[in-house]
Amino acid sequence: MERGEMDGNRLREYAGLIVVALLGSTAAGAQTFENDSGGSARFYGQFSPSYLSFDDGEKTTGNPVDNSNSNTRLGVVISQPMPDGDLVFTFETGLGLRQSALVSQTTTPPALDWRRTALRRLELAYTAGFGTLAIGQGFMATDNVATLDPTGTALVVSVGVSDAAFAFREESGALSDIRVVDAFKDFDGGRLFRIRYDTPTFSGFSAAASYGRNVLAEDDDTDYYDIALRWSGTHGDFALAAAAGYAWESEGESRAPGVRPGDVTTNERFSGSFSVLHTPTGVNLSGSAGGDPDGGSYGFVRAGWVDDLIAQGPTAFAVSYYGGRDLATENSSSEGVAIAAMQTFTDLDVYLGYREYYYDDDAASYQDASKVFVGARYRF
Repeated sequence: MERGEMDGNRLREYAGLIVVALLGSTAAGAQTFENDSGGSARFYGQFSPSYLSFDDGEKTTGNPVDNSNSNTRLGVVISQPMPDGDLVFTFETGLGLRQSALVSQTTTPPALDWRRTALRRLELAYTAGFGTLAIGQGFMATDNVATLDPTGTALVVSVGVSDAAFAFREESGALSDIRVVDAFKDFDGGRLFRIRYDTPTFSGFSAAASYGRNVLAEDDDTDYYDIALRWSGTHGDFALAAAAGYAWESEGESRAPGVRPGDVTTNERFSGSFSVLHTPTGVNLSGSAGGDPDGGSYGFVRAGWVDDLIAQGPTAFAVSYYGGRDLATENSSSEGVAIAAMQTFTDLDVYLGYREYYYDDDAASYQDASKVFVGARYRF
């Protein structure tokens, strides 16, 4: 799509999916069923339609998409009290709508294409006095350690990028091989088939460790390990939170006959974040940092304000800055500035965000890029 041009067929296509999803969510709703022994089954979900417009300096590409920061999903949580704890089964899946992180100048995925990688959670967890032990598809220990956000605006403008697949355009006019996600990383954890242990919380502190494999991807023999530490508390009128994590990945079968230790590749990363909220005024500050001990690193800071400007729910505003070094290539630099606004109602969030990107390396000169992201999230 050229600058300023809107693809009517795509909009009509996605509008149809919106109607179907809304009708389905209205019929299903968030429902909880209980049994006589204290157990329950809770059905839930959310719908995240949005519109993403990306300007690479020469061409504007716009698409109706599903927000990859918090995608459309359905789930059920089945819990059952046990003599010494609680047993919980969780199933959660995305619906396969077109993800904002997969759209680019040259690629527009189908509006609806469910694949097994849309499976978010399929896990069994047991919580008792010793903490929580979980096994199955779910969050690794370092998931969300880099993304603490007291404003809620991470839904529209986060440390991570929702327009990950777009490429920077060189001054010559050619699209480069450098994508937004290559130059703007958050080194946060993700979801895998894993075993995870979380300690109980002591004076606001908790720790977690996990080991996992990416069973939803083909030909991935990588072993994933990570550890994380979290804390939250209050000091006077301030609500405080912090998190940090370290992760490493081992690629190759070091235990296989004939394979030398040198054939195993180990990748490491670290990340962390903090947030401070002044509860009487809603003024807040958060930051994040991370990197690869052998490669690039980044820093991120966000200032915001949250207040009940209307009776229906809080209104949030935020501005942020991202700076990275050596992330895409050696001697490269990445900068991003953003502004976001979000209005929360009882079950609905509506948002608008704008972000500018600046990238530079030794290989070429690149045009500045920007995105506009507008949408809503309905929870049921």
